Amino acid sequence: MTEPNYASFRRRALASLLDNVVWILFYFWIYIWIVGGAFLASDTAGIVAVLAFFSLWFNYFAVCEWRWGQTIGKNATGIEVRSVDGARRLTYGQASIRNLLRLVDFFVVGEVMIATDGRRQRLGDKAAKTVVLRRAPQGAMTPVRGGAEPIAAETPPADPQSAEGGTRRGLLPEIDWGPRQAFLGLLAAILLSAILPAIFVAPFDPDLSGTGSLIAAQFLLGASLVAVPIVVATSWKWRRWRDALPMLGFRRFRASAIKLAALAWLTYFIASAIYSAVIVEPKQEDVGGQLGVGDANIAIAVTAVVLVAVIGPMWEELFFRGFLFSGLRQGWSFWPAAVVTGLLFGLVHAPEGITIVVPLGILGGALAWLYERTGSLWPCIGIHWFNNALALALAPLLGNGTLHAVL
Repeated sequence: MTEPNYASFRRRALASLLDNVVWILFYFWIYIWIVGGAFLASDTAGIVAVLAFFSLWFNYFAVCEWRWGQTIGKNATGIEVRSVDGARRLTYGQASIRNLLRLVDFFVVGEVMIATDGRRQRLGDKAAKTVVLRRAPQGAMTPVRGGAEPIAAETPPADPQSAEGGTRRGLLPEIDWGPRQAFLGLLAAILLSAILPAIFVAPFDPDLSGTGSLIAAQFLLGASLVAVPIVVATSWKWRRWRDALPMLGFRRFRASAIKLAALAWLTYFIASAIYSAVIVEPKQEDVGGQLGVGDANIAIAVTAVVLVAVIGPMWEELFFRGFLFSGLRQGWSFWPAAVVTGLLFGLVHAPEGITIVVPLGILGGALAWLYERTGSLWPCIGIHWFNNALALALAPLLGNGTLHAVL
């Protein structure tokens, strides 16, 4: 009998890191928002909000492992949780027990047990009677059924544009990276965007209080968002960079893409207006003003406008749609890939105002749909250009509410 291929500690740690990094960042943004008094006025409400956050965090792991046998991080690293009795699908009770004991396993206990146990089980696995196995990365995160034998992911139906020459990925370019490389690229971009300003800008302006320092930091952020996709698409071979650009979406598009682009932006605008009227009016820091739009120095003012309305949209679309969404779409079906990409797109802009996360998440999802339908990044860049230019032009009249300069 073949010995099961138990997942190594390294793979499990990487999966945990991928799953938790966004939750940790989101928690600190929420915490700062609460402590700053912008959202909750009482200590009781603050405690309730933190408990609600941890409830969401816990149920993310429990529901994903119960429903699919793996979280997003586990899918990206090619591992899954199974019951020791041979059934591929866990019960919700098993998923709950193993994740409740995660709080105990985190403090050395789990790490030691995984390293020394023959079946690589931590305390939560032993209590829930589960094991974590290595497997080839799945396509979509397909619900699993009971039974001892692995069940392959079902082949998704062809997209509507298959008749026009599309594939399961719509009209997206053919690429050679998948969800794992996409998430690793996201982590690399986050690290670079933190390290580069600390090295090249902070020694001259530690607080990044000057307009020039902020502009320089934004360009270094943009360099991170461009470098990572290019490196992945070229496989570290500079001579392939011309081939990498079409893989990242810089291709011609049909005239019908203009109508689809207008539809995508209108969807975002209407959803943002409804969100503003029914839930909360989104408030965003004056990004253009901080970067020097309207500055008395003409050189700074022009640079800021070009950064917000022209260059910024290009590097954001390159990274989030051309690289991240396309990589997730290589392994996942459309909706999980679009929702995760949209959520990450919104979260990275949370420091500009936590209430804009949802509207920008909707915009990110709409742009992912547009990219899949057209197969070109240019319509997405065009919408991004239009949106930011309109937000800058109307900001003195409308403030920073329904329209947002996305940078």
